[in-house]
Amino acid sequence: MTDGPKKVYRGAGRVAFLARLDDFRKLIDAGHPLRAIYDDYAEQLGIGYPQFTKYVGRYVRKEKDDWHQRKGSGKSTSQSLSPAPTGAVGGQPGHSVIPHPKPGSKRAGFDHNPNSGNIRDDLI
Repeated sequence: MTDGPKKVYRGAGRVAFLARLDDFRKLIDAGHPLRAIYDDYAEQLGIGYPQFTKYVGRYVRKEKDDWHQRKGSGKSTSQSLSPAPTGAVGGQPGHSVIPHPKPGSKRAGFDHNPNSGNIRDDLI
């Protein structure tokens, strides 16, 4: 028998992290630094510190009200993810400051002229 390194399967670090998830939550809630927690569990996890911090962000510090959960839960919320644009200055309802272009018309904007540098009046 050879005593070579064990074969590590993809996802084994995530499984090891999730097995200790409650311990990590308690330690983080108690105020322990992430680096100290990682140093204590590094050999058991088999992942690097950057991956550990990603898992902490994903599984420990995730928001309680995730928009994916809201979308599929069937509950309607009165809050929208972004404020509705009013089109007026200062967020007040009223007429739009920027006129909407007609369908099919070219928007006003940058128009490239390769000879513009050759005319003195075009310089700023």
